[in-house]
Amino acid sequence: MIKMSRKALFDLYQVMCAKGLLYDTINVQVEEQVVIFLYAISHNAKNRVLLHLFGHSSETIGRYFNCVLGSVLKLYPVLLKPPSTITHKRISGNHRSFYPYFKDCIRAIDGSHIPTWVPIAQHQTFHNRKGNISQNILADCDFDMKFTYILSGWEGSTFDSRILDDAIHREGEAKLPVPRGKFYLVDAGFANHKGFLRPNHNVQYHLKEWRNSNVSPADKKELFNLCHSILHNMIERAFGLLKSRFKILKTQPKYPFKTQARIIQACVMIYNHILTQNSVQEEEEWLQQENAVTDENTNEEAEDNDEHSDEDSNVDDEDDNFDQDQFQEEMADYMWNDWMAGADSDEEMHDSSYES
Repeated sequence: MIKMSRKALFDLYQVMCAKGLLYDTINVQVEEQVVIFLYAISHNAKNRVLLHLFGHSSETIGRYFNCVLGSVLKLYPVLLKPPSTITHKRISGNHRSFYPYFKDCIRAIDGSHIPTWVPIAQHQTFHNRKGNISQNILADCDFDMKFTYILSGWEGSTFDSRILDDAIHREGEAKLPVPRGKFYLVDAGFANHKGFLRPNHNVQYHLKEWRNSNVSPADKKELFNLCHSILHNMIERAFGLLKSRFKILKTQPKYPFKTQARIIQACVMIYNHILTQNSVQEEEEWLQQENAVTDENTNEEAEDNDEHSDEDSNVDDEDDNFDQDQFQEEMADYMWNDWMAGADSDEEMHDSSYES
């Protein structure tokens, strides 16, 4: 009904009650308040469906939806924990493809478009490159596929790089932290500057392209892009799970725009909560079952990312670009020299990379 295990659901109740965020009322207990909200975002259920399903008035449904939404957002420090600067075991445990080259990589960052509803007068600014009305969000996730940052509310016409520039210059919890000496992986739609590392332009690197190929990387740029893409693919998979679990993120819910932006943040936090109870493997097995019924593409985010162009990459000063380009070039040389010295077979590269 709400696409969540009982344990995850009861733990969510307990956290909210323990922090005094929700309480029972005469007519609606905390459990039902939370289920109303979860059912609405999981199925994109309209108010008229909810009032018949739960037996409450439209006003009561709306009031508790907003009450639970606000309570979930107050769990930001609990469910969106700050990023760790320790090298992740997915990197440190793979000396063939990732270590020590990516030892200072802490997260993957990407943008994603979420369908949104706005008045006709605002359609032009919310049109994305595919001609759809959307808001553009920015998020990062770790290599366990948990989100650690989410920024929503930007118009669909906004370039990812502009949103990133805004994120790193904000204050408080809304600021994207960039620890000294560490970096995030970004896709080709972002600029290559200190703290953010993108793939080489005009070089094959999408995993779907490599899966359809029987050849190994031909040079250092292809090798770098392949390893970069395998790690960056974590956030594409995370977005795929997020959108498949919460159907409200695939439609244009008729809430005020600020509420729509808050709903996205709440979905991300609940997704993180679910991953504290279920493994990524369990989640992806569930997603495969969902896709078998709905015939959706698990890697739809990779297709969205194909839209990006070099136009997005124009917000950084030349010194930062030069420094990071040099860093990328040296990393690619290092990887290629090790690869040429220790490569056993083309097939081994493909197999070990996908397992990672």
